[in-house]
Amino acid sequence: MSNFKMMNQTELTQWIKACGAELGFDLVGIVHPQSLTAGEESVETWVSEGRHGTMRYLEQFRERRERLEREVGGIRSVIVLGVNYYSSVERQAAGGEGGVFQGRVARYAWGRDYHEVIGQKHAQMIARMKQELGAEFRAKSCVDTQALPERYAAVRAGFGFTGKHTNLLSKQYGPWLFLSEIVTNRELAEDQPAQGTCGTCVHCQKVCPTGALDEDYRMDARRCIAYLTIEYKGIIPREMRPQIKDWLFGCDECLAICPFTAHSQETKWPELRAEAGAGAALNVTELFSLKTNSAYEKRFQGTALLRAGRKQMLRNACLVLGNSGDERAVPYLSAALEDPAPLVRLHAAWALGRFTSQDARAALERHLALEQDPEARQEILEALRNKRGNGLKPFPTTELPQVDKDRGVS
Repeated sequence: MSNFKMMNQTELTQWIKACGAELGFDLVGIVHPQSLTAGEESVETWVSEGRHGTMRYLEQFRERRERLEREVGGIRSVIVLGVNYYSSVERQAAGGEGGVFQGRVARYAWGRDYHEVIGQKHAQMIARMKQELGAEFRAKSCVDTQALPERYAAVRAGFGFTGKHTNLLSKQYGPWLFLSEIVTNRELAEDQPAQGTCGTCVHCQKVCPTGALDEDYRMDARRCIAYLTIEYKGIIPREMRPQIKDWLFGCDECLAICPFTAHSQETKWPELRAEAGAGAALNVTELFSLKTNSAYEKRFQGTALLRAGRKQMLRNACLVLGNSGDERAVPYLSAALEDPAPLVRLHAAWALGRFTSQDARAALERHLALEQDPEARQEILEALRNKRGNGLKPFPTTELPQVDKDRGVS
């Protein structure tokens, strides 16, 4: 242990980077906390503009940052770690034989939950550093749970630059990097920041289905499909539902079209490959068999899909089916009108309103008499007003059926 205590700053930094590499991290860099000030201010500005949507934890960024400082006893260095998670498995077609519908899953969630996988590696790395550096060494693992401007830290640590889609772009791995940090009370040698811009390229802005990338290098989470299908717990705005297409969990549109995907290479981490977890796509209709939260949690245990709860995932599934244009989805959506969660029933009603069959119309009429939730009931009424040229005679606004609590539809 004494040899490590006698190391100078540069030697200690090199040893820590070697330690990270031995544990499988693809990139290891060092940044000092004072170099992150501009990144922290950028996060706070973004939040002040309301672009963070309902992610309320971001509103306490400064308080959480100060708490992290106290827990470590003074942050002197931030060890930034990058993991390439790219896996080349392709998804199945959106529709299939026998009424099988596939909903796309964002690539980051194909394998095991990266929070757990990377967190375990952090624990090993911290244990090794403490063993060699002594009791005075203090460190804390940060895997998306602490108030740090991660992408800014990665740029300052030399990993790459921020693209117009606001994700980190690496010349070694493209846009497919998990970022995490270990903060420590030991001062290490800081790396030089990376340089780069997207130039005139606007592919990501053009391909974004919802217009979330409305300004260069800025993103509005409230319009992002990843936010809407994962972080957002409420009713997805009606105008955005068709734009979600067949994305069940997250979205990779802006990353997949980025020219930096030319640098993609297969991950060395087997836990992050598709065969280790949920995979590239899910059978949407099977999700409706998960009747309880515990069944949902058991089905997706150990994956990032637990970030969205059962009712949020079934909400998303209704949109995927509604956007499919395939009438074989109608029986599943009709059954979803009986789900205990109003959120699911509401989105099922919207999806049924997009189909031409009399069965879809009949299901909506039948459940109108039973629906007690005001928002779900309103969605059924809107679906019945649907005039999409489906060949069915719609209810005129003034002739919508009235509900009598004792007799049902009149």
